[in-house]
Order: sequence, then structure tokens, then C-alpha cells
Amino acid sequence: MMTTVFVFAALMAQAGSRDLFDGKTLDGWMWSREAAPPAPSWVARDGMLVATPGQGKEVYLLTKESFEDFDFTFEWRAEAGANSGVKYRIQTYGESTRRIEPVGLEYQITDDVTNPDALSTVRHSAGALYDYVAPAKKGPALAKVWHQSRIVARGLHVEHWLDGAKVVDVDLDSEAAEKSFEGSTRQSRFMLRKQAVRKSPIALQIHDGVVEFRNLKIQTLK
Repeated sequence: MMTTVFVFAALMAQAGSRDLFDGKTLDGWMWSREAAPPAPSWVARDGMLVATPGQGKEVYLLTKESFEDFDFTFEWRAEAGANSGVKYRIQTYGESTRRIEPVGLEYQITDDVTNPDALSTVRHSAGALYDYVAPAKKGPALAKVWHQSRIVARGLHVEHWLDGAKVVDVDLDSEAAEKSFEGSTRQSRFMLRKQAVRKSPIALQIHDGVVEFRNLKIQTLK
């Protein structure tokens, strides 16, 4: 699997992808709109972006830059029981105790074996379009293992990839998507399918436990 990851990363580099993380600092990321933002619950360490529950203000980490159509690859590793995600195509924001609350599509990141939310429904398992489209994968995503992920968003077409396999492939304006989204009780489902806003930051979520990210690369699509 690691050979596949390296080959894929090399192809992305050749195709014009660029880093979203410099491997050393939080430069290029935001987590508050305050003039003097609080210390975040994230650190840059050993080439990784690391969520640090219990340290700093629990916040999403958002790119300062916004993206519309893109091909985004990244690697992640979750501790046992952890739960996180990547949000994109953000339609609106809420503010709660100084935390930016993005409402957007979410690539689910979790320990499929022991996290209660992941075990509650396959639509909450790793690689899912969270709460809306279950991932078509062969087995659970394990904790303490590096996984390679990819999100492709082009118009109303969305793909999620996990460890070299496409696990979500959906056109948000299709009958299949309408039926799948009807399985959720979230009011935001109508907004997320319509995609009135198609250019937004990409957000990393802190939820349960420690999750590490590395090799975050994006290619804008025309």
C-alpha cells in the first residue's frame, strides 16, 4: 500500500498539486476571526498537523485560501476510538464560544473498529460523505495506521477515495443522491445538495481523540 501512496503522490506533484501545509507551522491556516485568536487545539510537529484535545481552544483548522473545484489528497492516522473529518464546500458558518462552525460536506475520518459513532451506521464510517453516503469499501479503517485519502469536487460531482480505492462517487443533483440524503434528518441536507456556495476553505475537524495529518496537497481543477 505504501508504494501505491508514493506513486500517487508523485503523479499529483507532476500534475501541479501544491502543499497546504509547510510541515513546520500553522501558516496559511486560521481558526478564529478574532484580532487576537486563542491558542488552537492543533500543533505542527514532525511534518504533521496534530489535533491536541485538552490543549488549547478546540477549534476547526481552516485554510485561509478558498477552493472551488479541486483534487485534494492527504494522509491521516487516528488513535484508538478517535473521530475527525475534513469539511469542504462550506455553505455557511456558525459562531459558538469563539469557534468557527463550518456547515459543509464532510469526509469522515475515524477508527472504524471502536469509535461508537462509526459503529452506529456505515454512513459514519471512515471515507463516508458523513451522514449522507456510505463508503463502498472492503473492510474497516484501523486505528494507529496511516491512511491515504483523496477528495475530488468538480461542480456537483464528488468523489471520496480511501487507500487507493474510490469509496464514494456521487452527483449531488442525481436521484440517487436525493434518495441517499433523505436518509438523514439534518436540515442542512437541502443546502448541501444545492451547493449554492462552491468556493470555500477546507476545514480539519477536532472531535474525539488525537488525529494526525500529513502530506496535504491540493490541485485546483478547471
